[in-house]
Amino acid sequence: MSVDLTIALCLRDDERRLPVMAKAALEVAEALIREHAAHEWREPDTREEAWIAGSAADRVDPNLNYELLALDESSRDNTLSVLSILHSRHSQLRSFQTLTPGTAVMRGARLARGRVWLIVDAPFDPTHGLWATRQVFCGDQAAVVPGEVLALRRGVGQAALGWLDGGLVSAQREVERLLASHGERPAWSPPRDQALRSRARLFMRGRLAQLGFGQLDRG
Repeated sequence: MSVDLTIALCLRDDERRLPVMAKAALEVAEALIREHAAHEWREPDTREEAWIAGSAADRVDPNLNYELLALDESSRDNTLSVLSILHSRHSQLRSFQTLTPGTAVMRGARLARGRVWLIVDAPFDPTHGLWATRQVFCGDQAAVVPGEVLALRRGVGQAALGWLDGGLVSAQREVERLLASHGERPAWSPPRDQALRSRARLFMRGRLAQLGFGQLDRG
């Protein structure tokens, strides 16, 4: 069965934050399902460039479905126990443990089955996740809330992130670079917190990957 949406939760020592992240992810998925069923939005019926669109089998299904990926970068806390509880409650969840730090996004890009992806690495505002995924379903190649969420089409993700060494901010910048090389830009929405400290932290996270320390780019 084809999958419409993949939500990738990139984890590292996130025991207390994991249930919050999973709850927000489920809120996004269920809201999209309701909206799609009510015809509140629809995907454009256009054929795009091969590197973006994927195969003809990716045509819109009348029933939106999703998967959750939990990508755990060698957590030393109780994350595995929390994942076990979540598995018993959510059949859509697939988890992958003991990943090398800095590789969760890359592994997600290689494992995700959805036509549209939402990538997060910390608790996030469900309205931001919903905005970003809706933008992509409705035609944008990617949508970014800096340091918080990245939504993108599968073809874009495979091309940009399949060899990425780094976390969410590195992934956002790599997607922007890829789209720019094709004369495109992602949809972009700034987070509410625009404090100088937050902007400086985003800048440093992006620079870490360029300096070979992508494993330190984390939420």
